[in-house]
Amino acid sequence: MTDRGLESWTDGLSARERVREIATTLTQPRSVEWVREQAQISSWQTAKDELEMLVEFGQLHDIEGDDGNTKYAPNYQLRYFTEVTELINTHTREELRQEIATIQSAIDEWKAEFDVESRDALESTLSNEDLTAEAIQDRNRVLRQWETYVDNKRLLKHALELYDDARSLYPGQSDSSNSSHPLSQ
Repeated sequence: MTDRGLESWTDGLSARERVREIATTLTQPRSVEWVREQAQISSWQTAKDELEMLVEFGQLHDIEGDDGNTKYAPNYQLRYFTEVTELINTHTREELRQEIATIQSAIDEWKAEFDVESRDALESTLSNEDLTAEAIQDRNRVLRQWETYVDNKRLLKHALELYDDARSLYPGQSDSSNSSHPLSQ
């Protein structure tokens, strides 16, 4: 921290870099104007040009919005493959397998704790008359986490399936990489 307080996230970034920072973290389609405002730049044209370049490179999709204007949406497919690639390049097979086991262990504990066989079965218990508000909130928290774990497990499964092929395409990497990155967050 400096004498001025916390530095702005925009410090040291050009207008185009700020647009890229915002655009590559989109979670839903957004207009040029929305991105321009979030990136804290004055030029609408700079924002539009940068967004169009990101579309050209496949990092974003341009779609027609409800209002007839172009909006820019995340390329979820690219993000997914990037995550799989990162898992493969930063973790050993054993670490990936262990994380799958850890996730499954948590799911098994929830099944036992709530006496259900699936996430959907747990969700159907939310309307039970005998549950307190706190119990419902706890189940909602578990449901969100369960959904995240299922998604992470699918991602890890794909990383394992592609592991050997992807490693063979990444020279200098071996299966003995050491990593301490937690995977289940």
